[in-house]
Order: sequence, then structure tokens, then C-alpha cells
Amino acid sequence: MGIRMDAMSEMASSRYNGTISSTGSSNYYTTVTSAISGSEQVVFVNSFHEIKRTEEEGRYSVYEIADWFLNKGNMTQKKLQKLCYYAQAWCYALKNKRLIKTDFQAWIHGPVSPALYERFKSFGYDAIRFTGTYKCNIDREDVSLLEDVWETYGDQTGNSLEVLTHRELPWIEARRGYAENERCTVAISSETMKKYYKSIYTGE
Repeated sequence: MGIRMDAMSEMASSRYNGTISSTGSSNYYTTVTSAISGSEQVVFVNSFHEIKRTEEEGRYSVYEIADWFLNKGNMTQKKLQKLCYYAQAWCYALKNKRLIKTDFQAWIHGPVSPALYERFKSFGYDAIRFTGTYKCNIDREDVSLLEDVWETYGDQTGNSLEVLTHRELPWIEARRGYAENERCTVAISSETMKKYYKSIYTGE
């Protein structure tokens, strides 16, 4: 069952314009301009992670899902975080299971996986780029869901996805009692994600 439905598309179109191996070494890089020499430097970040699959904890590490999206093209961490979040949320809603072994917290700029943030925080606001060979270790049915997420959200910017999540109940609920610019590490409820996005899908 895909998620390319009218209700889903309408929700995601609320715009605010404002390859890698999962079992080995993955290279991500950003181009940095030196303030002293003016020359560009390439900074490499090596990624190592193991595949652990249990239904209760999540079928994949957040790095596996991030790798899949990064294979689609360069993007900022903000956009990558939101794509991974929506993959998790729609898997809850459509398949009633946890896709990723991570929690997403209600940070100021939208849902964030702390583990994924730590991996890519050195990139700041720069686009995360990728060099290497991508080897997909994700099951076909789960790839189908990721393709639907990409089809729905992939052409939006990180900023527009931030605004979109700010209008949705799961993030709003987790931040209740917090000021607009106050740090919050409350995990977004999986049950709220499931009910909210399922209601969008069914039109209830």
C-alpha cells in the first residue's frame, strides 16, 4: 500500500518557500571554503554501522535509512532528518510497525533523531554529499514505502518540511509546555504518529 494519496499530497504540498555501503565504510563530504586561503577543502566523515533487525526496536538503523535518502541526492541535515521522520511516521500509520531504531525528539526546528544529528552535526547548514558505492540492504516492501516518502516530500526544502511538521499534531503535542525557542528533548509519541498520519490517509 503506497502513500501517494490525494489527502497525503495535499498535506505535503502546503509549501512554505521561505554510492554508500550500509555494511562497510561510507564517505560523506562537504566542501568548506577556508577563511584564510579562500581555497576549498573537502571534509570526509566515515560511517560504520551494523545491521540489527527486530520488529520491536525497529528494522533498520537510522543510518541505513539516511543512506537511502542521501543516495537520492545532496541535502541538508534538516531535510534528511524530516525525511527519516516521515518514513518512521508513515510506517507506523500504514504498516503498524517501527521502521527505524531511533526516537525523534521535538526540537525547535522540528523532529530530530539525536543519533542522526550527532553523525552529521559537523556539516552545519551545508549540504551533506556522498561519495562511494551504495549497497541497499533494505527489504523491497520497505523500499517501496521510502520511495513514496521521497515522491511526496523529496522536492521540498528542509525549511519547508520544518514548517510542515510544525503544523502537525505529533510535534505540537510533544512540545506542549515549552516556549517557542526553548530546548526540548521530549520524544514524539509513536502512538500519536500512528493515529495522526493514519487519519490523514483515511480522511477521517
